Amino acid sequence: MNINSSIIFLQRSALSVAAVVVGLLFGSFEITQASDSPEVQELKAALSMAQKQLESEREKLAHSEVQRFALVEGLAEAVRVSEEQVADARETQLKLQAFGVDLFNQDENGMEQRLLKAVRDLDLYQQDLEFQAETIRSLSESFLGFVQSVEASEVQRTAALKAIEDSRGAMVADAGAEGQNLSDISKSRVVSIDRKIGLVVFDAGRREGLRIGTPITVLREDRPIYTAMIVDIRESIAGAVLQEKLIEAAEVAVGDGIQLQPNFFNF
Repeated sequence: MNINSSIIFLQRSALSVAAVVVGLLFGSFEITQASDSPEVQELKAALSMAQKQLESEREKLAHSEVQRFALVEGLAEAVRVSEEQVADARETQLKLQAFGVDLFNQDENGMEQRLLKAVRDLDLYQQDLEFQAETIRSLSESFLGFVQSVEASEVQRTAALKAIEDSRGAMVADAGAEGQNLSDISKSRVVSIDRKIGLVVFDAGRREGLRIGTPITVLREDRPIYTAMIVDIRESIAGAVLQEKLIEAAEVAVGDGIQLQPNFFNF
């Protein structure tokens, strides 16, 4: 009986231990199941989001590095271009200074004096133009009066000639250089005559460099027979008023030659 009782006791003890082990196993399973609770899932979601943000920041960092490299290259190019422009500006400054124009000088007197001189020169030039215009107008009026009054008195004729000579004298100062540009008119000939007003037309004009007021001589076989003064100019012809007869018996005819008077300039 005692042996049987002991065996029964041991069996019951083994069953109790097995029950405890099974209980522990089931408890552990329940704990594992509890780890999938909403809190754990929330932590997992937060971790996944953090990983994604980290990856995004890495991409941004790589892009920023590319931009930084591009900016460094751009800065280097800008410095190079700036140095070239400074060198070009310096070279331009030296060239301007070589021509007497110092735009970079802080002293304003030099540039101011140049501007004042330019204004004065322009004013003098305008005054000269006005004087020349007035002289030409006076000359034209004298010619017109002389031509329209063929039977004028000797006093009127002398006054007209004096006005012509005064006008020529006023303009002869500027005529030296222009007179050198005259073409040879020795082959020019009288092509028309108006004896009523004493006007001759010959085949030389603006293209030969002639000007209103130029004194000429009418020739016949190289002999001067009349003096005249040009009063009208066209491209290839000109008109002149007869002034002084040099040979009493001679009259101007078509075909007579033309020659500039010596010691007179074309104006």
